Amino acid sequence: MKIRALTYILLFAIALTSCNKTPKPKGTSNSNKPSKELKVKQYDFDNPPEFRKDGELQFINASDSVIFSIDMELATNEEEHARGLMFRKQMDENKGMLFLFPNEDWRSFWMHNTLIPLDIIYVNSKREVVSICKNTNALDDTSLPSEAPAMYVIEINAGLCDKYGIEKGTNVNF
Repeated sequence: MKIRALTYILLFAIALTSCNKTPKPKGTSNSNKPSKELKVKQYDFDNPPEFRKDGELQFINASDSVIFSIDMELATNEEEHARGLMFRKQMDENKGMLFLFPNEDWRSFWMHNTLIPLDIIYVNSKREVVSICKNTNALDDTSLPSEAPAMYVIEINAGLCDKYGIEKGTNVNF
């Protein structure tokens, strides 16, 4: 008799919990992130990310003149930091990526799965260029460390630092 009563109670509890669940339409999420961000894990050489303009960045010389400006895409979390400009086949001269870190520290980047040769610019918390790795080799896994602690890292097409005179001490505004 007790087993039968327990069985009825258990079946009632299962029925009660399943009645309150409504089917969720495919593709919906409880997350507030835009659907575009949910696709980042699917990027590869056949499906590279598209450039996303998140703001503008200027390189400023010692006389406070803007020497070069770019539209920038931000990399703000670990996944974006790890992916960087991977898988992209080209990037316009007036575009680049700005990596934001929570603190100033020694940084090191590499060119794993990166097809575009880059100038990698390390910037301290005062927004001054502290070191540059120029003309990096595409698809190279060699570590490219900063020469001083940096809070920001900027990636632009290789050769642009020389073309526009971006060097140690150049200021950055974003």
